[in-house]
Amino acid sequence: MVVNNCEMLLSKCAQFKEEGQFIDVRLKVGEDIFPAHRIVLAANSDYFYAMFTNGMKEANQEEIELKDESISPNVLKIIMDSIYTGEFQVNEDNVFEVLAAADHLQVTTVVQKCCDFLLTEFVKLRFDFETYSRIWEIAHSHGLKNLQDATESEMAKMYKDVCESEEFLVHIGGDQLLSLLSRDDLNAHSETFVFKSVMQWIKHKKEERMTVASKVIGAVRLGLVDIQELITELDTQEMRMLPEVNTFLLESLLYNYQPSSNAVASEFATNKTKPRSMKSVLVAIIPQAQMQYFDFETKNWKPLPSMTQLTEADACFCAEYVGNHLYVAAQKGRDFITYHYDTVTDTWGSLPPILGCNQKIDSLCSIGDYIYAIRESKPPHRFSLKTNQWQCIQPFYTRETCPNAFCGKASVVSPDNSNLLVLQGQRKQNSNKDVFDFWAKKSAVIFCFDPERNEWKCKTSTKSAHFRSCLFLVNRKLCIAGGTSSICSLIGTPSGKGAAVEVYDEQNNEWTYVKQNRIPKNNLGAVEVEGRVYFIINNFPIDSGIRIPPEEVYPVPLDEWKNLRKVDNNAVLCYLPVRNESLTAE
Repeated sequence: MVVNNCEMLLSKCAQFKEEGQFIDVRLKVGEDIFPAHRIVLAANSDYFYAMFTNGMKEANQEEIELKDESISPNVLKIIMDSIYTGEFQVNEDNVFEVLAAADHLQVTTVVQKCCDFLLTEFVKLRFDFETYSRIWEIAHSHGLKNLQDATESEMAKMYKDVCESEEFLVHIGGDQLLSLLSRDDLNAHSETFVFKSVMQWIKHKKEERMTVASKVIGAVRLGLVDIQELITELDTQEMRMLPEVNTFLLESLLYNYQPSSNAVASEFATNKTKPRSMKSVLVAIIPQAQMQYFDFETKNWKPLPSMTQLTEADACFCAEYVGNHLYVAAQKGRDFITYHYDTVTDTWGSLPPILGCNQKIDSLCSIGDYIYAIRESKPPHRFSLKTNQWQCIQPFYTRETCPNAFCGKASVVSPDNSNLLVLQGQRKQNSNKDVFDFWAKKSAVIFCFDPERNEWKCKTSTKSAHFRSCLFLVNRKLCIAGGTSSICSLIGTPSGKGAAVEVYDEQNNEWTYVKQNRIPKNNLGAVEVEGRVYFIINNFPIDSGIRIPPEEVYPVPLDEWKNLRKVDNNAVLCYLPVRNESLTAE
């Protein structure tokens, strides 16, 4: 019989404490008294070990008062319970207080448990900017490097998608932004994009942030930024008042026009031209062919040989990137399979089949630990990343919705990251009630799924019809763009003129049209939403990085983007973080 001495000792100490045996010290917080054993405290806390062994006056006191304001009776009870029994009772309301007190008392086991709780409950499942800022500040002030790095790593992955959002601009502080900009794994289209985001952050609270402008601008790798963009932003009256910024601009000009002319440029090249290790790239998933990516600098599609081909699939329909895995819904022969690609090991695998449901998956979307598989007219399913199993969920469609009007990029996660949103057009039933060959030019329908209740609700319909349109989020607002406003009644394919661009106003529960006066005629599916230019290619929204100032009245030039359309019509598009060394030079 094997006896776990550690567990037995822990159990006995808890029993002695409960029965009041061998008690040799009492901790006082306010009016509350906590009996304890010096040896147990010293074994679990460097704070108490130093107190009891370094000749401090408390070493011989029977009662020790803890006066630090981070320690309350409730918090100390949680720490003591963890020390004596291993039980750890924290929640989102008290975890920050427990962490601060445990760090002060140097109880490393409790500190680690708090960090694990924060990583699981906040960073990975319910990530928001206010919480990020709070966790970062606590981790930074208490020297919790692992927690700070893990939190920053999540933000770095999301940077290109969130850096222009109102929440980012409001909640991210100067030290936090500076730390993010120093990371090699910052996920962005280009360093020019990073620079633009930094300038936008400064301008959002200009009076307050001009004091740190030199630091955050200096953290950008300026040698990789478009020189015209640098001149436009830094050669201004306000920026010329900052000596460091003047130096940055001068060094950038010297490096750009005479890269090896002097020692200053040489030093600048060493510090400001190092590419980041990861880059977010637009990837085209093409079955049985080499993958491609779009180079936003040269505006060309290029091969991506570092990514193994998906040789088994005959056709691909949609993709979703979660963690370090890319999930692709595809078809092999008569079977519909969801493949997964590990970006770390560069290997393909497949998810278990959905029993009794060999149907095409039209859209993939992830919330928390689940990947949702949405179909045109069959009940949706979700795949648990924890249990590796599929679950059937309530259907969202009705007999009035149109399966063939389903959108290519039809599902997104709501702005608060809690609900699933699905877009469908509508159909009109003919006299025999079985054949749907008359297509109604009616508004599209948005269905909202609540995972907590396994329940769908219908939101306000769009103002106009949408067929094969694209549903996506811009600055936390729900948008519909691309596709057509009518459909062929005989074969059920989109036809006619392009559909209108609409944005959902959640506060007033209504859709509004978005004027496209500043978008010229094009074959790129270009649309403007919130002053940003997106291209809808293969039913996928691509952020061009173009930002149109409110005062601009002329159409934005799009000629340099013509090669974006030169991609296989059957390719599935998605964004993936790729190491810079994996990107081809030619």
